[in-house]
Amino acid sequence: MILLDVTLRPRSIRWFGLGPRTPTAPGPGDDRYAPRMRSGASSRFWISAVVAMAAVATAVGCSGSDGSGRAAGRRDTTSTSTSAANADVVLSTTGDHAVATVDDRYQSYNIEMVEVTGGEFWKPYDSGPGKVTRPPIDLHSERLRNLARGLGPAYIRVSGSWANSTYFDATGTSGGAAPAGFGGVLTPAQWKGVGEFARAVDGKVVTSFASSPGVRDATGAWQPDQARALLEFSKANHVPVVAAELFNEPSLPIGFPAGYDAAAFGRDVAAFKKLVGEVMPDLRLVGPGAVEDVTPIIVKEPLISAEDLFTAADGGFGVASYHFYPKVSARCGSTEGPEIALTQEFLSRVEADKKFYEALRDRFAPKAPMWVTETAQAACGGDRWASQFRDVIRYVDNLGRQATGDGDVVFHNTLAASDYGLLDENGFVPRPNYWAAVLWHRLMGATVLAVPQHSPVTDLAVYAHCTPRSAARGVTYAVINSSTTTTRTVATKTGAAAAYVLTSDSLDSGSIALNGSVLTAADDGTLPDIKARMVTGTVDVPPASVAFVVERADNRACR
Repeated sequence: MILLDVTLRPRSIRWFGLGPRTPTAPGPGDDRYAPRMRSGASSRFWISAVVAMAAVATAVGCSGSDGSGRAAGRRDTTSTSTSAANADVVLSTTGDHAVATVDDRYQSYNIEMVEVTGGEFWKPYDSGPGKVTRPPIDLHSERLRNLARGLGPAYIRVSGSWANSTYFDATGTSGGAAPAGFGGVLTPAQWKGVGEFARAVDGKVVTSFASSPGVRDATGAWQPDQARALLEFSKANHVPVVAAELFNEPSLPIGFPAGYDAAAFGRDVAAFKKLVGEVMPDLRLVGPGAVEDVTPIIVKEPLISAEDLFTAADGGFGVASYHFYPKVSARCGSTEGPEIALTQEFLSRVEADKKFYEALRDRFAPKAPMWVTETAQAACGGDRWASQFRDVIRYVDNLGRQATGDGDVVFHNTLAASDYGLLDENGFVPRPNYWAAVLWHRLMGATVLAVPQHSPVTDLAVYAHCTPRSAARGVTYAVINSSTTTTRTVATKTGAAAAYVLTSDSLDSGSIALNGSVLTAADDGTLPDIKARMVTGTVDVPPASVAFVVERADNRACR
């Protein structure tokens, strides 16, 4: 085996990896780099922080994965070898067996129904507070399609609160005016466009249906006509709908009749199951889409509990689902600011919700996959820092935490709307989380491996997956350094690895660098080459950064 040598030297320092600058330690009053840290228990693998400055070697001209799991590159002869024994952490897995296998489309995303139809949605902060009425998203945009291809294969969930009152105008006779009992109109051309977009980007569609008074009879019973029309149109026009939640967030029945309760939900699920059996028997029934049972975001507790929803559905779900947001945004009254973003308490908020909903799944739908059908930095469009590099730490860390079940999927909300979008809706400009998503997609496969779980130190988390398409049975480690003041070093057992280090010049920045080079897409949305740095010895993980470290591990779980 050829070992390629990279040493991280002081004269090559790039603070947070973006361009040469004189490194200066952040002062105690600089909250960009030193938010207050909080402790929190976790079963994940954490490493503590010491005060240091980040250094990244001058970028090596080397290509990314060649499809075999090997990252090609050339030797950096300007550096001196560093023994892996000197690393703060030697990366390893616990045994040669998988602890979970997530869906191949594990990392998926939402395009809200209101984006497809046009209508009111959370206004970006630079456009003012509250909501804004927006035109339909251009799903035929070459730039958008090329950027979305970088995330495929993926599930594309078209749902959200707007879907609860959207009328599907199958006959094209509404003239764009919503009938009584509805709030918006979805045209056949718009839904056909969803299908064309999904097929172009290796996507499969997940959706939901209207729950509003417009689909209710005089007794309040749900009528399946609208859902039938949408499913039959999808079949006839090759819209790849593979799964559906009956409604969006029945826990908070927005767009439902007054007095809606769990018993009514149970009756509606039974009617929906009958419809699916008649029209699309292979459709996966997802639910209940519960929210707020553990982490309150808009209300202190749901109007209908997840347990009551599961009970009423009576085993009706082949896939269990819930929504998770660690907080609500400032738009909806949150006073929690960006200083919490890298704290252990904030990063671990997902754990309580995950444990709670998985326990309900185990009771009511044993062995069903768990889909988190909405998640982001904050509900209500995200905070301003949802679009900044600061949120990359949470984005990657939470993907690692949630990838512990079989067939699980996480849907980021949204692809390109408001501040939590992976893309800025103005020009479809990739945000830092988009590039983190691309790296995760390319380097973290479906097979999840265990890592050592007990360490006396904190602030650096490690997750391990088999490397996709690796002839060498490779392992990729996602290494997240949440310290704002400390560089830590990691190394593989052999000392040889391909490193992809994501940094920025500021936590508040809208840009991100890979191994010191700022990532940008071409005008048509084509992605740049994703280049690894080949290393022998240690990999520096600078303060507030993420490293993907790929090892030719010959792990027997990685076939």
